[in-house]
Amino acid sequence: MKKISKGGLPCYQFHLIEGFSEDIDHAVFSRSGGVSPAPFNSLNVPFGIGDSDENVRENRRRILKSMALRQCISADQTHSDHVVVIDAGAAAQLKEEGINTAEIEDTDAFVTNQRGLGLMIQVADCQAILFFDPGRKILGLAHAGWKGLKKNISAKVIEEMIKLGSNPAHILVGISPSLGPRNSEFTDPLAELGPDFAPFIKGRHVDMWEFSRQQLKRLGVQKIEVARVDTADAEEGAKFFSYRREKPSTGRFALVAVIR
Repeated sequence: MKKISKGGLPCYQFHLIEGFSEDIDHAVFSRSGGVSPAPFNSLNVPFGIGDSDENVRENRRRILKSMALRQCISADQTHSDHVVVIDAGAAAQLKEEGINTAEIEDTDAFVTNQRGLGLMIQVADCQAILFFDPGRKILGLAHAGWKGLKKNISAKVIEEMIKLGSNPAHILVGISPSLGPRNSEFTDPLAELGPDFAPFIKGRHVDMWEFSRQQLKRLGVQKIEVARVDTADAEEGAKFFSYRREKPSTGRFALVAVIR
């Protein structure tokens, strides 16, 4: 990933996708630049986790302003494999209602081919995955913790992108800072995760980065960038929220993207 700044907010972009800046704008925001107090300091983006709604709205307003966005869709994420496709009708309704940040219930991924409509995923150790087909201008975002990876939420996103005209071989994928192999410890990983994870288990630790990468390759995706920043690591992950490092209370950082 490449470190940049948007409207004064420190954030990051995937090298694989930044070359298509005329077609897509995207940013993985750090935890800095917001108004939330500890333990949600400072650019916390989800509602309902202990931070005040007023703080979250201001943090989201700053993110939207930094990306020159009028509207953004996020979700009440539930570690499901539910994908919402934002079509022209849904986009038009949001514009008519004038909602700055709409929340969709029980959803962990979005797909759209609509321009100017921001999508947001919120994470703290889970993978925020960006999918983009530059030829067809189709965008997908997914929240994938171990439960989402086990349910293969990436396959559900790519399935919806194919319906809109994508070829998996043409889809570019970026995987955000997330839980790395050194800190992804489970009591009994094979029993908890299942046999598909067996090649990626070493003792009680699991390489979720490589599992996700191989899962995407089996789906036909050829170009994948993994940030390889461990959010649970006290040094390299300090710029980001981490549930494992900071539990029981921590904020969530955002991946936001929009088709231009």
